[in-house]
Amino acid sequence: AIAGIIITFVNVLGGLYVHFFGHWFEKRQIGIAASFRPNRRANPPGLVVAFTLNGDYRLTRVKVVPMEGTNFNPQAIPVWNLESDSNSVPTRAFWYGQGIRGMKPAVKGLKPAMLTPGVEYRLIVSTGKVDGYTDFTMQAMPE
Repeated sequence: AIAGIIITFVNVLGGLYVHFFGHWFEKRQIGIAASFRPNRRANPPGLVVAFTLNGDYRLTRVKVVPMEGTNFNPQAIPVWNLESDSNSVPTRAFWYGQGIRGMKPAVKGLKPAMLTPGVEYRLIVSTGKVDGYTDFTMQAMPE
C-alpha cells in the first residue's frame, strides 16, 4: 500500500516537472531575424530585406503584410504572398521577393509589391505545424 502511494507520488511529481519545465506541450515558434543589405543591381540602387530563420524549414506559406500603425490587421492585403501545395525545399534564409523552390504566388502571376521606406511590415511564415512572424520597418538606402 505504501509502495503504491510512493509510486503515485513520484509519477505526479514527474508529470508536474515535465509540464512546467519540459516545454513538451508548448507550441514551437519559428525564430526570424530581418536584416537589410544593399542591392546595387537595382536601378536606382536600394536595400533588400534578408530574412534568416532559426533552422531549416519546409515552408508552406510566406506572407508580408503592411502594419496599420503599430497594429496588425490579419485581413490586410499582403504585398508578398507565397504558398506551397506540394513539397517545398528546406529553407533557412531568403530575401523579400525571392522565388523559393517549391513555392508559388498565392495569386497566380502576382509579383511582390515594392516596400515603402518608413513603413512597418509583418513577415509571417508557416510550415503547417509551426508558425513564426517578425515585424520590420523598411529602410531607405543610406546616402
